[in-house]
Formats: sequence, C-alpha cells, structure tokens
Amino acid sequence: MIFGYGGLGRAEQRRRHIDWFLIGAVAGLLVLGTLAIFSAAVPLPYHAQIIHRHFLGIGLGVIVFLIGMWLPYQIYDEQWKILYAISVALLIGVLISGEMLRGTRGWFKLPFFSFQPSEVARVCMILCLSAFLNRRAHKIKTLGAIVYAIGLVLPVLFLILKEPDLSSTLVLFPAITAVLFCAGAHGLYLGFLLGCGLLSFLLTVAWTFFSIRTDWLESSALIRFFMELSHLNVTLVITCVGIVVFFFVAWWVCARLGIPIPAVYFVALATIILVGLMAGNIMESQIKGYQRSRLVTFLDPAVDPRGAGYNLLQARIAIGSGGVTGKGIFSGTQSQLGFVPERHTDFILAVVGEEMGLLGTLAVLGLYLLLLGRIFNAARVAQDRFGYLVACGIGAMFACYLFINAGMSVGIVPVAGVPLPFVSYGGSNLVMSLWSVGIVESIHSRRYTIA
Repeated sequence: MIFGYGGLGRAEQRRRHIDWFLIGAVAGLLVLGTLAIFSAAVPLPYHAQIIHRHFLGIGLGVIVFLIGMWLPYQIYDEQWKILYAISVALLIGVLISGEMLRGTRGWFKLPFFSFQPSEVARVCMILCLSAFLNRRAHKIKTLGAIVYAIGLVLPVLFLILKEPDLSSTLVLFPAITAVLFCAGAHGLYLGFLLGCGLLSFLLTVAWTFFSIRTDWLESSALIRFFMELSHLNVTLVITCVGIVVFFFVAWWVCARLGIPIPAVYFVALATIILVGLMAGNIMESQIKGYQRSRLVTFLDPAVDPRGAGYNLLQARIAIGSGGVTGKGIFSGTQSQLGFVPERHTDFILAVVGEEMGLLGTLAVLGLYLLLLGRIFNAARVAQDRFGYLVACGIGAMFACYLFINAGMSVGIVPVAGVPLPFVSYGGSNLVMSLWSVGIVESIHSRRYTIA
C-alpha cells in the first residue's frame, strides 16, 4: 500500500522504509577505507593519532547520520535561513581566527580534532539553495530567479576562496549547478554559467601551459598576443570591446542575410567569452604557486618528476604495480616505504590499487556507483520537490568527489586536494558526508505518507 501498512506501527513502517543498500554501500566503503588508512598510516610517526581521529570521526559521523535520518528533512526547508547564517558565520570566523595549514586558513583547532567549516558550508548550501528554489518553482525559468540564486551562493563561494580552498569550490560548483538544473532552470542560463566556468578554467590552463612551452610562444604571434592579455589590462579592455563589436557585426550580417538566429544567442555567447576571459585573467593572476605547479604537472608530469610531478607519478606506479589481486594489506612497497605522499588522504586510491589490486579498486568504484544509484533513487521517489532537489544535489556532490579524486590519481584531472569520502582520512569530511547520507535516508524513509 502506498499510504500505509494497516496495523503496523510508525517505527515498524519507518524501519521497512530504510534503504539498506545505501547503508551497506557506505559501510563497505568505510571498511575498505579504514583498512587502507591503517596501512597508509603505519609508516608515519603520528599514525596512532591518525587512527584515533579516524575512529573519532566515524563515531561522530554515525551520530550525525542517525540524527539526519531521524529528523524530518523538511525541517531544513523551514530553517534554511538559519543554516545559511551559520555557514556564513563559520566561514567568516575561520578567516579571522582559523588555523593556517598548507597555505589555507580553513580549520578551527579544537582539543581533540580540527574542524573545517567549508565542509559544513558545502552541505548547507545544497540545503539552502534547494529550499530557496523550492519557493520559486513558478519563477525558475526566469532570469531573476537565477540571479537571486547566484546572489545567494556567491558570498559563500567568495569566503571559501578567500581561505583559499579551491578544492571545496570545485565540488560545490557542480552540486549547485545540478540543483539549478533539476529545479528546471532555463538551459540558456545554465549554459551561460557552465560556459563561463569552463572557459575561465581552460584559459587558466592554457596560460599555464604556454608558460612552460616557450617554444610554442616563439612560433606563434597570436599565442604571444593572448598571453600578454593576462598582464596588460589595457589590451584586455580593447580585446573585450573588439569581441562585442565582432558579435554585433555577426548578428547584423545574419539579420541582413535573413538567417533566423535570435540576437539573444549572440549576446549570450559574447558575454560568456567576455566573462570567461576576465575570470581567467583574474584566476591566472591570483593563482598560488603550488596550484600553478599542480596545473603544470597535470599538463606534463615529466616537467618536474622529483618535485610537483612526484605525487602523480608515484600514484600511477602504485596503482599499476598492484596487478589484479594486489600485494596485500600492509605490503605495498610504494605506500609502506613512503613514496606516495598524502597517501592516507588525497591519494588513498593509490594505496587501494597497490595493496588490494584491480579487484579492490573495482570494489570501491562499485560501492560508489551503488551509493550514487541509491541517492538518485531517493530523489526519484521523494514525496516533495525539496527532497528531490536535496537528493540530486548530494548525489552530484558525491559524483564530483569520485570523479576528481579518481581522476587525479590516474592523471586525467589536475591534483586538487579533493578526498574520497568514506575512504580517505578526514574527520570533517567524513562527518559531513555521513550527515548527507543521513539526510538522504530521511528523504527515502519518508517517501510515503505515513498514517
């Protein structure tokens, strides 16, 4: 029966609505991740602290998971403004009194562990944006709704970038875009956002690439011209004016020839190029040295095999040396001898590949696909629009985590310092990831009206 189970009690009905496949996928990832973290931490002098904090994170995470599953998820829809205020306050607070670690002021130092506010803000922004768009369902196709939504998100993105924490932004932006898409935002506006983001990233990568390939600069005057745009603001302004004139002339010519292309497409394309060009210029000028090194090694790891490219090359060696069945837990030479840096956090998949082999890697990927499948299934059966949007946003967040972390381990995306939730070491990320899954369970368990 859709609307109840007759004489069954409320607790029994709720129990039958729990998605045990989702819980099983998370439990499996936690088991594999704990084994990999133990193995990766053994050679480290502070391995006892890592293990202690990992179990502390699991304990706290289970508590917030149960709270997230027990609370009706609609409470976040009602109190989204409070969540937003808490997120902004935490991000401002960490900029003022946070602990500096590896060039990022993004942690609060607490007695037993460090707390990262950007992890909280990431989940809260999915909840807040979903609630915001849920109230504007009838206006979601309008430009005003998108502008208001971007205005809601920009302060949080700005505060995260001020830390600076680029990895959190890389995960949050796709999740926000997914929520907007699932809410029914106009494809033209979403294309504009994606185009600006993609173009600014590609321009940054291009400038970095040409900075290390000086032979290309010497052979092309056009490339040298665009490289100079990143340093000459006057030239950049002139180029922007030229782009506007070019698209205006293109529209005029099409109109005269009777080609039925609406003017809005010319305006949108010109704006994407202009915004992307300016954003790329800002990113190229503000990018940190270690971030530039990561881009360089992504483009060509052999440029600095003993420096910036060391992590990627060693991760590839570790994954490739594992074979089908792996070398066994605590038996990986690359991980146990310390050749793979950050092996218990960002490059945990390299440890899994070396010590558990192809089978262990496929197990992690398979459990993640099961996790994503159950999250999107919760979105499909959600009883209201808010639950649907939240589940879609959380699913997109985990999918982005998986793509970036696995991709940077094999060199198809730049090294971005993004962990693999439930598998990598990281207390704040683990706790917030389990809270996210708890919210998804709440959405799934309340998919029917319980009498």
